[in-house]
Amino acid sequence: MTALRALHLARLSRISADFVQAGACRGSIGFPAKLACMVSEDRRAHVKELQQELHRLFLRRRHNAIQLARTIDPEIEPAAYSILFTLQREGAQRMTDISKHLGVGKPTLSRQLTTLAERGFITKKADPADGRALVISLTEQGKSRLDAAQKQRSERYLHMLEVWSEEEIMTLSGLVAKLNQTYAEYDDGPGAGARSPAAVSADPKAA
Repeated sequence: MTALRALHLARLSRISADFVQAGACRGSIGFPAKLACMVSEDRRAHVKELQQELHRLFLRRRHNAIQLARTIDPEIEPAAYSILFTLQREGAQRMTDISKHLGVGKPTLSRQLTTLAERGFITKKADPADGRALVISLTEQGKSRLDAAQKQRSERYLHMLEVWSEEEIMTLSGLVAKLNQTYAEYDDGPGAGARSPAAVSADPKAA
């Protein structure tokens, strides 16, 4: 397992654990740093079920990432797709920004970038504003390969979801977007990193 995939697995597991800690508490900005609200057993059971489903989804996504990477180029690792997608979505980026965005160490990222550059998918140029920094960009070949692979995957999703109504698809899309936003607010909010399971109690008297 690559470092990037291991990070995705750890991050996915944290989503459910964080939700259990958070319970029904919500501050005006993200979640409060110190949580002292009651979490019902039913809610805990529902979150546990969500955690299990997210884990199953992650395993499926990892398999799909392998297939997608092979579609782009058999020589690149599945984790390299996240780099290409980031450049496609955000445009040219410094190496340090990519590292921060994906949450991977520079040695791991450097190895991935070297492979992508050798395959002709990215370019690495000195930053005009800071000659010590490198700016990473997608090449036309990189854009073309990525677009083709994504189009193929989109067609696969369309076929797979034929039995779903448009309302169901929109509902799921909205809930996933809400989950991503909630997690971002919680992760970046006051007291991020200082929360512990002890902050949540199932005892009504502790609320």
